[in-house]
Amino acid sequence: MTLRAIAPGEKGALAQLFQLYCYDNSAWCGEDVLADGRYDVCAASLAEYVHAVGHSAYWIDVDGALAGFFITEPCMAGTLPVQEFSDFFILKKYRRRGLALEVVRRVLLGNDTTWMVAMFRDDALANAFWQQAFARLPFARVEPWEDDALPQFHLYLVTPAA
Repeated sequence: MTLRAIAPGEKGALAQLFQLYCYDNSAWCGEDVLADGRYDVCAASLAEYVHAVGHSAYWIDVDGALAGFFITEPCMAGTLPVQEFSDFFILKKYRRRGLALEVVRRVLLGNDTTWMVAMFRDDALANAFWQQAFARLPFARVEPWEDDALPQFHLYLVTPAA
């Protein structure tokens, strides 16, 4: 598995995979498709967003094939600046192989950043994955975070071990 930065010229591919990500989340986010059968994702706006200052977007490649992506962005937890591991998607073909845990290991444990991790409350699979990741990886601290503006999410502040 390799992680490689999504280049600005790859916005079309990112928009396509983001459609699948939206589909995966549609049961708990409540978003409907538009009249053209697609979710409301503009390739140009998505590319601009993921390449903004402080943001990062990476492909997850397995044997040269796209297996997913993740996006990070700066945010605030009260007055504490943190980095949010905001969008994380693995294609179904590549799930249950340990890829997601390895991505989390490389990204969240690869620096001394305090991270915010959010998952939809109704997404049982994501919640189970993250609880397992929190238990298996050497984080110094994992603490729940509440944000009244985001009641649909379980939020956690995660600090890697020193």
